[in-house]
Parts: sequence; C-alpha cells; structure tokens
Amino acid sequence: MKRFPSLKTLAILFISLFTGACAVDRPPTGGPPDTTPLAVIASSPEPGAVNVIPHKIIIEFNKYVTTAQITKAIFFSPAIRDYQITTHGRIAEIRLFSPLKAQRTYTVTLGKSLKSYYGTELASSWTLPFSTGPVIDSGTLDGKVWSRLMAPASNISILAYELPGPTPLLSDTLPSAPDFLTQTDADGNFRFRNLASGNYRLIALKDKNRNYRFDRGKDEYGVTTSPVVATGSSGISFRLATGDTSAVTLRSALPLSSREIEVSLSRSVPSRTLTPSAFSIREKQSGAALPVLGCFTVSRAEEESAFRLFTAAMDSKSTYTISFAPPGVAPGQTSELTFPGISRSVNYPRLSVSIIPADKTANALLDKVRPDVGPCVELQFNLPVDETTLRRAVSLKSVSKAVEAEVPISISRYDSRTWSVRAQPGFEPGTDYVVRVRPTLVSALAGVKAKDSLVVSRFSSAGPDQYGEISGSGSTRASVAIVEVRTETSSSVIRAIVHPSPDGKFTYAFHGLPPGKYTVWAFTPAPGIPASLSTEWQGGSIKPFRPSDPFSAVTATVRAGWTTETLLPGIPSSPSQSQAEPVRPPNKRTIRKRH
Repeated sequence: MKRFPSLKTLAILFISLFTGACAVDRPPTGGPPDTTPLAVIASSPEPGAVNVIPHKIIIEFNKYVTTAQITKAIFFSPAIRDYQITTHGRIAEIRLFSPLKAQRTYTVTLGKSLKSYYGTELASSWTLPFSTGPVIDSGTLDGKVWSRLMAPASNISILAYELPGPTPLLSDTLPSAPDFLTQTDADGNFRFRNLASGNYRLIALKDKNRNYRFDRGKDEYGVTTSPVVATGSSGISFRLATGDTSAVTLRSALPLSSREIEVSLSRSVPSRTLTPSAFSIREKQSGAALPVLGCFTVSRAEEESAFRLFTAAMDSKSTYTISFAPPGVAPGQTSELTFPGISRSVNYPRLSVSIIPADKTANALLDKVRPDVGPCVELQFNLPVDETTLRRAVSLKSVSKAVEAEVPISISRYDSRTWSVRAQPGFEPGTDYVVRVRPTLVSALAGVKAKDSLVVSRFSSAGPDQYGEISGSGSTRASVAIVEVRTETSSSVIRAIVHPSPDGKFTYAFHGLPPGKYTVWAFTPAPGIPASLSTEWQGGSIKPFRPSDPFSAVTATVRAGWTTETLLPGIPSSPSQSQAEPVRPPNKRTIRKRH
C-alpha cells in the first residue's frame, strides 16, 4: 500500500490552505475538465496505525469534495454516531465528539459512490483501518458477486454482520446497520480486511438508495450458501436475486398521441412474453372497449419495464381505465390506472423494414441475433404491424449454385415491431440464404403505406469452423449437478445434467458456441428437489434467512475454431458442507486447440 504523509506533512498542508485562501467547497473555475477518478492521497491517522485515539480524522483527496457527498458515502465500523464532517477544498475533517473504545480496531469506509465536486467517482471503495490498542485486527473475507444473468457485478455493497458469542446464530431481524461494509470492484470482486476473528453473516445488495440495508421489494440481493462464514474464508460466491416477489403491476400510463400510450411497469419483464392481450382499455363512463392493437419497446431490449401501446383512436373528451394482467397470473389479479384521452395526431413516416443479418453478410452467427430465441433472422419495422399480413410478405430460400430453393419458415413475435424468422427444421451451417420482404404487403397499424416494394438480404450462415466450444471439469459431494453456459448479456442458457463419479468429479462439454464471453456455472439443487433441465436455482432469502443453492462459476472466452477448457471450483453439496469446507478461489486455465 502507498505510504501516506505523516500528520506533520498534513499540518503543513493545512497551514498553507488557511493562509493562502478562504476554505470553500468549490474549486477554482477555469481550465479543461478533469476526468481522472477521485482518489484519497493522505489520511491521519494513517491506514494500519495502532495505539491511536484520534479526536478527529483527516482525509485528503486529489480533487475538491463536498461535505454533502462525504456524509452520504461514509461508513464507520463499529458504528460511530456522534461526529461532524467539514470540508476545505480537497481536505475533509471528521470531528469525533464521543471517545472511542479502548483496544478496538476501527474502520472508516468511503463508498464507491463518493463523487468529487465535478462528479468523478472513486475507482473503488476506500478504507482506513486503525486501532486504539497495540494490535490491529487482521481477519479477511473475500469473494465475488455475480448478477442475475451471471455477469460479474460491480458496485455491489457487501454487508457483514458479526455473529455474537460462540454460537453462530443471528436473528432474522438484522441490526439497523451492518458491522462492516465493502463494495465490489469492476470485476465483481470484494475483500474485507481488518476484521475481528470470528463468524459473520454476509449479504450482498444492489443498494439503490445507498442506505446500507435491505429494502424488500426494491433491492436485488444475494445470500451465501451457508448461514455462517468464518474469517479467513475466500472464494465466497453470491448471485443476485430479485428482491421483488410481488406481482408485476402498472406504474404509469401516459398518452403520447390519440393512438399511442406509454406504460411503465413495476419491474422489467421479458419483452417477447408481453402481448397486446395483457392490456385492456375501456372508456370509463360507457365501458366501451378501446382495442389495443400493438405492444412494443423503443429499445427492442430483451427485458424492459417501459412499453408503447398502439390503440384505436381515443376520444379526447373521455377518460379511460387501463387494466394489466401479466402473463401467468390468475384472473382478477390485475392492476388498473386511469388516464385522459388526448386529440394529438401524429404524421407517421412510411413503413420500412431492416433485416438482420444485413445484406451480403458472410458467416452470419444466427444464434447471436436473438440468443433467447435461437438461430433466426430478425425483421425490424419502424412501426408496429399487423401480424396476419406478415407471412404473405416474407420468404426464405437457400441458394446453391445460383439455384434457389424454398425453405419453410415460422414467424414469431418479439414485439409488434420486431419479428423472428426461423427456418424449419433449422438453418444449415455454411449455407447461402436469401430473405425477401415485401413491405407493401404488410399492413402498418398506423395505416401508412410502405415506400419500398422489396427489401432483400443475402447472407451465408456460419459454418462449424466459426464456432467454438467449452469443456471442463468440477467436483461436488452431491449426487447430481446442473451445469449451465450462458452469455453475459442474455438470459439464454444451455444446460446439462451431470452425475459425478464416486470421487465427486464430473466433466462437461458445450459445442457449437458463437464466439464471445461466457460464464460457466454449476449448482446443486436443494435436497428433495429433483434435477432436470427445467430445475431453477434458488437464491434463498434474507428474512427468514435461507441459504442459496450451492454453486460455483467461472468466466470463459470462446473463439472460433478453439476449445476453451475451464476448471470450476468445488461445489458444496449442502449448506453444512459449505460451512465446514469454505470454497477456495476458482482456478482457471484456457487451452486453445484447433477442431
């Protein structure tokens, strides 16, 4: 760790500061914007200091900071409640009004959310440990947090609660604040230092309002695979789960024009599962239905919470009630809102369409167009269209030696502007295809006509040499495990069920993967849960505390024509095993081989 200037040096800094200019939060104006990260360059006491009982803590930064920002980002372990923060340019002073406990290690943490006057953040959370006695605690805990889609999760708060006494029990009613706090870095890794030896309960939070506590229904969270984690444990893994288990409801409904409404939901849902039939709109007085003709997202994202509805023309003098019934809910479990009709009309542009893959694309990786759909061609219209008119307007043909042959297709809705075209029974690797779309045969819900009479895309599908594979091994004491490989940007997964040998080892192999970054992870279902390709991983809960299903994960990069070999860390088969044998940091090696 970089050595910090002594208190004598800081005193000189303070003298020059107070004699040279007035102490203000604001930096001098002028000069180009500084985009380098905010950083701590000195402190008193210094990190790791012992036998110190400070009445004030001084922290110097490389940029100007404000009292308000530091107040929001600072955290003391154990808690210090009676203090005052003032800032003077780049220096923050924390005055302590209550004496610190003797023979105790204290840690001051500045969260990654701390911003300078101009908005640049800390590169990672910063900690200042010191001891009021001759010894500073040296216990550590480290691990990694994964997102719901199994990508490394950055800027996640890890809350540590010290378990009292020799019995490793902690009430499900957690204290108002954790005993210790840290945050993940850009790669999802975290590390606690200077902990008192003992047992802890750890919780990972995507802490939206930065209050360092779990807000049910708002924060994504992660729990460990065991109730207890002992200092010295490493390779601790979290996977975030949604904290909102309530039904998806309507949050707002805003008419944009006489035929278009923007609705927002309480949380994101898979875009392709939401159809116009999920919404019902009626005129409030008469009860007359206002048909919902289309539903789409502006971004064409895989998951979204904001959707556009295309309807029949509204009456500007009427008030409407919109009802929303998410897919799979029981009748009657709907949410409703009211909104006024408006008369604003829109001059829509001519209907147009784009085809993915684009014309003249060679070795198209059709699996990557929509990973959650499978190998497909995508049609992206600028306006919502009538599904019943699509089939007559789209054709797919294979091409061999300049001879075209008709290929049977299926067309499925992603949203009312976005459609997936799949070959039946499937696209042949290394084959030339041509897709033709006649937009003039497609009916836009807005009633406008298309300008182009024919849009064409000629492409070749990728051959086997354009794909790679992942193979590897792992171990568990359980009798069965489920292994997944997934990209870091999609909910699409490929699964396999493995049965370990008597010594607990298993192997896996996934073939035909498009190049890119992947996460390989394996989990063992809870006792009594049968393992199948549809078995879902259970993320546990905070209150009441229930551990997550044990798992391990590793990242891998797939390249065309190569085999990437990975080694998963051992998976505990039960929470008790997880407690008895802490998971070690994952080992990973990659061997590139030609197919």
